[in-house]
Amino acid sequence: MFQSFTDRFVPNTKESAQIYRTRIGVLQGWVSITVNVVLFVLKLVIGIMAGAVSVIADAVHTLSDVISSAIVIWGFKQAQKPADKEHPYGHGRAEYIATLIIAILLCVAGIEFIEAAFKRIRNPQLIEVKWWMIIVLAATIVLKEITARYAKFLSSKVASGTLHADAWHHRTDAISSLLVVVAMIAGIYGYPAFDGWVGLVVSLFLIYIGFDIASDAVDDLIGKPPATEEIETIRNIVMRVDGVLGVHDITVHSYGQDKFISLHIEIDADRSTAEAHDISEEVEDHLKNVSGVEPTVHLDPVSPGNPLVKEVQEFLNHNWSNEDNIKDIHSIRIVETKNHHVILFGINVKVGISQKQIVECCQSLENDLKNRFTGFEINIKVSPMHH
Repeated sequence: MFQSFTDRFVPNTKESAQIYRTRIGVLQGWVSITVNVVLFVLKLVIGIMAGAVSVIADAVHTLSDVISSAIVIWGFKQAQKPADKEHPYGHGRAEYIATLIIAILLCVAGIEFIEAAFKRIRNPQLIEVKWWMIIVLAATIVLKEITARYAKFLSSKVASGTLHADAWHHRTDAISSLLVVVAMIAGIYGYPAFDGWVGLVVSLFLIYIGFDIASDAVDDLIGKPPATEEIETIRNIVMRVDGVLGVHDITVHSYGQDKFISLHIEIDADRSTAEAHDISEEVEDHLKNVSGVEPTVHLDPVSPGNPLVKEVQEFLNHNWSNEDNIKDIHSIRIVETKNHHVILFGINVKVGISQKQIVECCQSLENDLKNRFTGFEINIKVSPMHH
């Protein structure tokens, strides 16, 4: 049912994925606005007629959904804008800002109605509830849950955190309406204070959901690590390219649906400059074609056939593979000239360790290598933990 409704208004044509994604987001925004305007009017009229603070709070909650749906439309339209001089990576993170605004609206609505709920608890008032009001509110619950499920369906379809947040916004409205119905029934049977307690529960629920959604939005804005599965997919794609001996320091930056990847690949140092360039171009093409990302490839020349490189690698594997603070050792190179004898390599350290721990770890590693490979300087490049 959801799919056929979506195809009716947003047919999946040969447009770009970004345009299709934007049209999906705008569709959900307008569906939400239409539903919420109708429900807001119904709830507000019933709340005023019955004199129930919980119903009026629920109506304002629904009105906040109208505002959040308008923000959803704004976020998707902003995210569609191409990169420009001021925003070289596009406008994809506008969607995260829209999600954050929705979360803030939820929290503000919750805080405002805590005061009203406490007033009703301290001064219970009889509410004039009719059964037809309860039936109407029960119908709004069903409609809200359908809208929430549709938003969830679309969020999975286009992998949108904003639509996921919007789905939760609708669901919280449905749950709060359910609690309001319970309060109205309690009012009919002579328990007017229940109206205030339900209003308090609804308010706290709004704040909780708002904080939860805001946390995800802030993580996306600041930048969070990619999933292990995504990193392994990138690694497998790169390692299938002929001439790549290893890959490390994979980082992924997300701007909405647009992603930018940087990574280091190891190639044989004996290859010519033209061959090295061709390998890096092939890695970039594979990543673009398979994952649709914009990659930046850094080349690390290594000499896997050098006996001393093999010896250093075996020594490090045997003595340092179990070191907790070191997650990866890579790009081992040896410089042997008349004036220089240097062992160079990189390490990735665990996220969260202190600068003092890093210095101590590198010093121990350097001393261990100098004792084993006398006459060599040790040059260690330290990077934060990457995948």
